[in-house]
Amino acid sequence: MMSSLYIGATGLKSHSEGMAVVTHNLANVNTVAYKQQSMQYSELVSQFVVADSNLMTNMSQKGAGAMPGSIRTLFLQGGHEQASAATDLSIEGLGFFGVTKNGQTMYTRSGNFRFTKDGELLDPSGWNVLGRAFTNGVEATAASPIILDPSNTILPAKATSSLVVCSQLGGVKDKASDPGNPFFSMAAAWDGTQTPPLRSSLYSYSEPITFYDANGDLRTATVYYDLAGKSAGSTAVEYLIGLNPGMDASSRAETESAGLLMAGTITFTSSGQISNLTAFTPPGSGSPAALSGWLPASLSSEGYPLFTAQLAAAGNAKTAPAAQSISLNMGIALTGSSSAGLASAADAYDPAYIDPDTGAIAPGKNPNTRAIYTTNNSAKLNSIASTYYGDTCASITSRQDGYAEGTLRDVNVTADGIIRGTYSNGQTQDLYRISLFRFTSQDGLEHVGKNHYVATPAAGKIEEGIPGTENFGTLSSYSLETSNVDYAREFSTMIITQRGFQMNSKVVTTSDEMLKKALELKR
Repeated sequence: MMSSLYIGATGLKSHSEGMAVVTHNLANVNTVAYKQQSMQYSELVSQFVVADSNLMTNMSQKGAGAMPGSIRTLFLQGGHEQASAATDLSIEGLGFFGVTKNGQTMYTRSGNFRFTKDGELLDPSGWNVLGRAFTNGVEATAASPIILDPSNTILPAKATSSLVVCSQLGGVKDKASDPGNPFFSMAAAWDGTQTPPLRSSLYSYSEPITFYDANGDLRTATVYYDLAGKSAGSTAVEYLIGLNPGMDASSRAETESAGLLMAGTITFTSSGQISNLTAFTPPGSGSPAALSGWLPASLSSEGYPLFTAQLAAAGNAKTAPAAQSISLNMGIALTGSSSAGLASAADAYDPAYIDPDTGAIAPGKNPNTRAIYTTNNSAKLNSIASTYYGDTCASITSRQDGYAEGTLRDVNVTADGIIRGTYSNGQTQDLYRISLFRFTSQDGLEHVGKNHYVATPAAGKIEEGIPGTENFGTLSSYSLETSNVDYAREFSTMIITQRGFQMNSKVVTTSDEMLKKALELKR
């Protein structure tokens, strides 16, 4: 009878602890990324009792009540709610954010992070979020606190290294007609000591092209086009790239060649598709009309011809920019040579033994002179390229890869965890990648408050990974994971716990009445 009092008391205590778990869940119903907990009750110690000696195969045991067992965390996915900042992050799937402070690392599913004035990405408790830094586009191999230092907030200027210039040239006419070499008539007519250096009567079509120098200043050059000739169904168009001679700080400055950057030919098939290209760089000094000084341009690793621009200081710049090498992409990538086998621009044409209208070559003469019209079968054509259709001229596309200096304006976070900065010059740059962490057994994590968990030995191996890969969850920006508390389950558990408490309290009062009756027997 006395034992029933104690057993009832253990039931009261156990269910009161269970009610505390329910209360804790409901108290955190709006806590960001809170994970619901569940009380697992345990039977208290049992004791053996004397049984009939003939029943040797049966154990006779008597229970001694109940006790609070383990409190398990239900790591089920919570919902998502819209948030106000790009650094409000939710995880869909497995993984925890890592946070660190004073050399200690903890883990959390709560992604309500903010940057401080010092560029530190912190959680609401002031712990630094962990991620992998990008340096010159290369991602670090280990996580560290995410801190945007001054090197992240200013994006240095980048000099243009690649130009894409594709044009529709069906309307070009033959205005610069040089009997000595129709393929380089404009190059021979250029005069950097005059304004303009190439008269409008000497080219059929032109387009401005812009690029950035090493100081981040925007510069303008011009690409000129003129019809060179036709032969055996193919069409040759000569082109020339030049800039204002006053901008030229190379050895050609203040000479007739000042402002010249490149010249060459584009060959089109009878159907108007580009089939060949030549490119030559101007002589270092002297007259551009001396075509033997125009030498084959070097090729970039992608097969595009290169020219060098050495420019004078622009605007209020105190120093002149460094010389820059720029590749020219007109829609065809070459292999081996940019000159179709010609030693110089002077070799492109010799009226003594080739007819540009028929393509006929005099017997015994060098056939390389007809290479301008030959299709380059080893060249690679791009999906967007210069064309020769119809009878109109227009720009198809013109772009370059340089930019001016920019300041950090905003950041966003991608699904794979990259913190990407957007700068005032319109450029973007990867700054950090937020790391996710997972465990052999996430049930081995210890709750320490403030939405933080500590990895105990029971959690097993800790793995750091990239969101969206190798079974790690993905990230959503402007989103927070909500509590996964199930209201219906909690209210049902509350009722069951209350009933359990009431029944155990009835056991205590009933046992008390029984004890009272037993005491009355001696009267």
